[in-house]
Amino acid sequence: MRFIQFSHRIIYLLVFIVSHFTCDSQTVIRALPRWIVTSLVDFYTPQAPTNQFIDHDHGGWAFEFQYRLQYNKPFTAGIFYDQFTLSKYKLTYTQPSGSGDLEIREKAYTWRIEPGVLVGFYPEVNWQVQPYILGRMGMAVFQTSSRLEDTEENELIEIIRETNSVAPSYGVDLGFHIVPNIWYLRGDFRVGFIGNTSAEYLILDEENAGDTGYPIDYFLAHTSAGNWLKISLGISYLF
Repeated sequence: MRFIQFSHRIIYLLVFIVSHFTCDSQTVIRALPRWIVTSLVDFYTPQAPTNQFIDHDHGGWAFEFQYRLQYNKPFTAGIFYDQFTLSKYKLTYTQPSGSGDLEIREKAYTWRIEPGVLVGFYPEVNWQVQPYILGRMGMAVFQTSSRLEDTEENELIEIIRETNSVAPSYGVDLGFHIVPNIWYLRGDFRVGFIGNTSAEYLILDEENAGDTGYPIDYFLAHTSAGNWLKISLGISYLF
């Protein structure tokens, strides 16, 4: 009889412990946070027509700041900024000067910068994986520069602004927050698409790139719309 009573107590204790931790891992969010801040690492794959002259993937980063439009509602709006390098090439050469020859390391690079606004739909369903969708509009800025450094002193000599162009941009992301304990610090994973209307920008001609002269000499101008698929990994903080 004592053994049966003891067994019941053990069972009750186990049920209490399991229930306690299960409830803790599935905390119901009744008052949704108003702000969402997200930091991301992005991986871009060019699509047609961009892949006609860019045939490699790119890495970049992004930052977002969103506000819930109504208390305890799933709709958000905010701003974002992202950038990634489209093309780069580096050469080292000797340049005569009055105080002696300088060994110059010069790198030409084109990158895409995109600031803009976004709207989101975050249906908080109290799952450990929270789905969402984002739409974005902004301005894609294509900048090409040449960076000159003194290799002996390892010092920056000059940055030469080569070209600059701007085009309207757009995109959409499908993602989910990973929330092991249904809390405000969340893993963020998404797949998406970004594009822009036609713009002119400089891209390295990899097939004909040489090792003499200046790196910018091997960049060609292209006028085209831009399209990329992307995968993003990051962290979101809600408060």
